Amino acid sequence: MPPGGQTTPAKANPGLAMARALRPRQWVKNGLVFLPLAFAVDVAWQPDNLATVPGLLLRLGALLLAFCALSSAAYLFNDLMDRDADRQHPAKRLRPIASGQVGTAAALAALAVLGIAGLAAMAALSPMLGAIGLLYLGINLAYSLGAKNLVLVDVLSVTSGYVIRVAAGAVAIGVAPSPWLYATTGAGALFIVLGRRYAEVRLAGDDAARQRSVLRHYAGPFIGQLLNVSAAAALVSYTLYTVEAVNPPKNNTMLLTVPLVIFGLFRYLYLLNTSREAEAPEQLILQDLPLAAASLAWIVVSVLVLLLNR
Repeated sequence: MPPGGQTTPAKANPGLAMARALRPRQWVKNGLVFLPLAFAVDVAWQPDNLATVPGLLLRLGALLLAFCALSSAAYLFNDLMDRDADRQHPAKRLRPIASGQVGTAAALAALAVLGIAGLAAMAALSPMLGAIGLLYLGINLAYSLGAKNLVLVDVLSVTSGYVIRVAAGAVAIGVAPSPWLYATTGAGALFIVLGRRYAEVRLAGDDAARQRSVLRHYAGPFIGQLLNVSAAAALVSYTLYTVEAVNPPKNNTMLLTVPLVIFGLFRYLYLLNTSREAEAPEQLILQDLPLAAASLAWIVVSVLVLLLNR
């Protein structure tokens, strides 16, 4: 047994190890490309336009796959850059690259193939999407090369990826979503990203700076203040979106979804302070039954409101 009583990661099938290194659980974030279509009431939800929806869904499906390739390439690059630091983390040391289950050469080859394939697919959909793909990949590479060590720049860099996905979805189907959709996405994403930093600080304790150098800047009350501000911004921006945006129904029935958003925000805050899985927001959303139920209820209520008011 290695020093410190930690067990050595068991050898894994190379194919399975590479699949884990691609972080398929993170692909759920790429579903954000569908948001512009979901709320494009004046484009896709009108009876005369319903025939075009299957084609739009195919374009968004291709865009989603392209983002899966690009995001996995970015994760591989980040894990290559972080492999030494990850070995100091109680959970991240088990990552395929940090544990040696995926070699450097294999990871480099995979990220090159995925990056080129993702960019090519987006460029094939439209030149603008190709440019958006380059922007997304550039921000992620900058993050891995040093932006992740700059306080506030790190969380804003990660947050931008969520907004870029929504913007790409809008470009793919040729709609211009309300600026409120971007504001809500950005505020909600910032809340989730800051929540991860909050959980990392809480769970790491005195080892926070050793596991991730930027965490020393978030220690103390500062991260809690940021989290509270971002939660308020997410709630206010979403509420205003349901009332002020062009696409939602003019009778303000989208306000019916606000209580579900409030519950989701509060439940997430509760989990950040109690769960051992709080460092992985995507797992919280999928594995916590009340939070998953609130998310599903929000989808159902939103669809019903849009259908009944089209």
